[in-house]
Amino acid sequence: MNDLLDFVDQAAEPSSLFMALWTVAEGWTPSARASATRPGAMFISGLEGALISNSGAEVRDSLRQILNIPAGDDASRRGQILETMRAIDRAFYAIHPRIVTLAPSTGLTCNMPGWLREARESRQLFGVYQEDQDRRLIARGPLCRASRQPTAANADTLADRFTALEVVPRWLTQDGRKISVSHKIVPVDVARGIVPVHHAGRETVAFLPVAHDAADMVKTEVQRGGQKFVDFRVAEQLDAPERIISGLVGAGVIDIAIAGELTVCEDDADTLAQRLLHHEAGPRILVAGSGATRAKKDEQPWNETRIVNGIGSELWRQQKLWPAGITQALAKYYGLSDPGEEQILEDTASGDEVVVVDADGLGRCIVLICQDLQARPLTDDLLRHFQPDWVFIPVMDSGVDIGRWSHRRAFELSVLSQSRFLIASSLTLARWLKAEPLPPCGLAVGPAVPADREVEGDADGERAVAVARVAPSMEPGCALLTWREGTWRKTTVGAE
Repeated sequence: MNDLLDFVDQAAEPSSLFMALWTVAEGWTPSARASATRPGAMFISGLEGALISNSGAEVRDSLRQILNIPAGDDASRRGQILETMRAIDRAFYAIHPRIVTLAPSTGLTCNMPGWLREARESRQLFGVYQEDQDRRLIARGPLCRASRQPTAANADTLADRFTALEVVPRWLTQDGRKISVSHKIVPVDVARGIVPVHHAGRETVAFLPVAHDAADMVKTEVQRGGQKFVDFRVAEQLDAPERIISGLVGAGVIDIAIAGELTVCEDDADTLAQRLLHHEAGPRILVAGSGATRAKKDEQPWNETRIVNGIGSELWRQQKLWPAGITQALAKYYGLSDPGEEQILEDTASGDEVVVVDADGLGRCIVLICQDLQARPLTDDLLRHFQPDWVFIPVMDSGVDIGRWSHRRAFELSVLSQSRFLIASSLTLARWLKAEPLPPCGLAVGPAVPADREVEGDADGERAVAVARVAPSMEPGCALLTWREGTWRKTTVGAE
């Protein structure tokens, strides 16, 4: 009996086999993977033939007839394992979201093996192809653009060998605590999901500060157990939902809209969703800032983002994982009490889950609220494993200009994936600091090295970055930018 398949359950589907082989291959050193002996053309042809079998059991039986690893020949064993994984990855590419859906007349659907159709249905229902207690098998990101090149890390990496599949963890860590990762599918649907864009790669984005003037936000301090906390929220007289809708109306046709942190509480998010249903100004997706929830833990609400579509249908929510702190210098500028050598903490509870959303009409999406962008190793691992198309980042800051912390951190992360980062801030803190001129309320950062850069005129530039400012004629509405159009700069990294 061939020991390559002995550790896989007898009824294992190709997806289970891929996960099992991944566990073996990731345990090898990079040099051991690089020195694996690649099998010949006959072996590879046999794999392709086995994978067109209709059932998973038939695939397994066929593979048992093909795999033939000489005793003691570790290089050949590693080569056959990696080649088997490549073959499964190529088979799954037929159902990957990057592939344009073909008409039934092409015969692709009719000829697709039953096990592959079942895998596609599993992802449509649960967001994943396969899972166990610790890990999941998912479609490798990004979903709408080219994946990372095998040489992207300038070294051997297991994940970059594949274009359709990746095995990812169900938990990540932030400063030692476990953060669960949930995976969700958002359909291509006007009512319940996100409609596809007509010009993929050239999306227009609206950044909505909501709080624009000095009086638009209020702050309340409280002390618990010797620790000072501060609650920020929009002033009572400010109608946040109306500010967002009027900004969207002035923006025209847009694909993505994102508002600043702590500008839209849960009650206002409910109102916004209702009002969007009666307006024609809705974008394909709206990241409705963030704000306090009604529910509380230990007297603190969560800082939560609501993500909706153009008619206000809720797509998902994301809670902030790591509440931020304000040091003495900033506390003075913001008119807060002096914390001395301590810090004043944001008066919100910590979330414990990050939501990864596959929207096949837009791409894989993740929301990181302000300080969460700095969470290590969580954010680095999240980007590296899940390879999102989009990272939405509502912040509350005195500016999101090029060279500030959010730009530096987004650029640092941009080497790990093909993600596009969208960072939106309100402008009230800048008013409190009497900043002149007002800083941008929007920042966009592209991948450090775009995988599709060889497509002239239809790719993001290397290390692309752009800012968006509210035009005086649109105050306090929104700021606009379009990917691959207008003024984009190139991030530069100075010497230490």
